[in-house]
Amino acid sequence: MTLVPGQVIYGRYRVVALLSQGGMSAVYEAVDTTLNVRCALKEMMPYPGTMGTELPQLREQFRQEAQLLAELRHPHLPRVTDHFEEDGNAYLVMDFIPGRRLDEVVAQRGELPEDEVIEWARQLMEAIAHCHAHGVIHRDIKPQNVIVTQQGEAILVDFGLAKLVDPDNPRTRTVMRGLGTPEYAPPEQYDTRRGRTDPRTDVYSLGATLYHALAGKPPPMLAQRVVEPKSLVPVRQLRNGVSQTTDRVILKAMALQPTERFQSMAEMYKALLGLPLPRREAEDALSSEITPAVSGESSRTTILLPWIGSMGVGVDYRIGVAGVIVGLISLAIIV
Repeated sequence: MTLVPGQVIYGRYRVVALLSQGGMSAVYEAVDTTLNVRCALKEMMPYPGTMGTELPQLREQFRQEAQLLAELRHPHLPRVTDHFEEDGNAYLVMDFIPGRRLDEVVAQRGELPEDEVIEWARQLMEAIAHCHAHGVIHRDIKPQNVIVTQQGEAILVDFGLAKLVDPDNPRTRTVMRGLGTPEYAPPEQYDTRRGRTDPRTDVYSLGATLYHALAGKPPPMLAQRVVEPKSLVPVRQLRNGVSQTTDRVILKAMALQPTERFQSMAEMYKALLGLPLPRREAEDALSSEITPAVSGESSRTTILLPWIGSMGVGVDYRIGVAGVIVGLISLAIIV
């Protein structure tokens, strides 16, 4: 059900406007009529054709998203204040964050100043590390999910693809199923059978987000990077004034092989800023538990890439060599 301006839901929240719609949810600006404050109302919207038998599970996963966000307290993350169901639909209520999406900022201004992007990166890395320390992998970091507030701060939003991590069981559950966005999601995120995403997945996506902000355009899609290894052009070759340190950090964060990236947000933070990450001990401890889950096995998994067309690619993470197999529609990954 699509809500309309003026509609009151749950006897309390009056819809003001639709803010965004995509994936499996829509987000509205609303007013909490009880407290007379603005809020963001997120509505679960299953994909067309979703079987009725799957809806209870989707609603349960949506409830889990509300619970995990409610447990996170950080100045650069939204706060969840309520969760409810009405007329068979599930909703969660969050703080309203006035501002613009980072991709909108880039579209208007083009290449952004390095010092501004680095400050946003600091804020986002601290927020992401906080998530990791609490067992949450975001898995959908991209400019569309970063709100730049009127005060010039960066807020990470939309945990619809988040994964709840149990260090004792690396193959843990995903809150909402989805593959992410090809320009910002790393190869392991498309391994739909084994679910080998971990904190290094967010490292890749944050690197790709910073690339977009500094280059003024998205990085190449994963399929293009595998077929054309040199398609990821360093930011310093696209514009003047970006430091070697920032360029190296972004390229390392976006390595296709997880073991070649920063192994934790703490490592990336220190490499970019030259400072230890606040409360990094908790994040490092979690990362050391999760990281081995992606290494030490040699088996083949075939994963569907609907956006790759009629070309398939074989990637061997152990040696970093890509080969093209014409006529297939899958990406075979050896981990």
